[in-house]
Amino acid sequence: MPHPSLETIAERLSGQLRCEQEDLCRPIVQQVTRGKPVTPATLRASLQVSQDELEQRLAKLPPEVEFDWAGNIVGLGVTLVPTSHRFQLGGQVLYTWCAFDTVLLPPSLHVEAQVQSTCPVTGQPITFVATPEGVIRDLSPASGVMSLTVPAQRSDCSRATFCQQSLLFQSEQAASTFLANHPEAFLLTVEEAALVGSWVAQSRFTEKPEEKSG
Repeated sequence: MPHPSLETIAERLSGQLRCEQEDLCRPIVQQVTRGKPVTPATLRASLQVSQDELEQRLAKLPPEVEFDWAGNIVGLGVTLVPTSHRFQLGGQVLYTWCAFDTVLLPPSLHVEAQVQSTCPVTGQPITFVATPEGVIRDLSPASGVMSLTVPAQRSDCSRATFCQQSLLFQSEQAASTFLANHPEAFLLTVEEAALVGSWVAQSRFTEKPEEKSG
């Protein structure tokens, strides 16, 4: 099905996916990408806040944030809890909530990641390298595509809604049944999705993604 321009998708997702507490979300994500749970003490030191203020701020995070039994954060977009999207940084094996996270996080964190996901229809592994520049290398199979949706409002942009519709498929044909059952979703090539991811990452520092032609 036709989809909005890549610039429009990036502009809309920039607002929907932006963390309302960037100074809290960023150290959480950075620590999780090191393969370690984020302790409250680490966050207190990073933010220089009291325990009470930290608890108030943590309570305002999205309800999907994952905690371990000791109360440490183990997942916010990138997670230590296995999902179908494996996200490897060097020798560190991590996972992401959404397929789109696999192309959003490398430019956001200025890292290169080896990604392995599984087509939910065929069970075929889909692998590629995502670079900080928003470039995809070594995509296998080359026919791999990513489904995506643009939520109508921020409250619709949750793991249970957005992430359930952001998947990697072996091919457009493999995704056809999914699209028939999710008319609000559309397909991008993995390369297109990575370009959108790089623009959304840039939006943390600019008003909107840079318009590009060609």
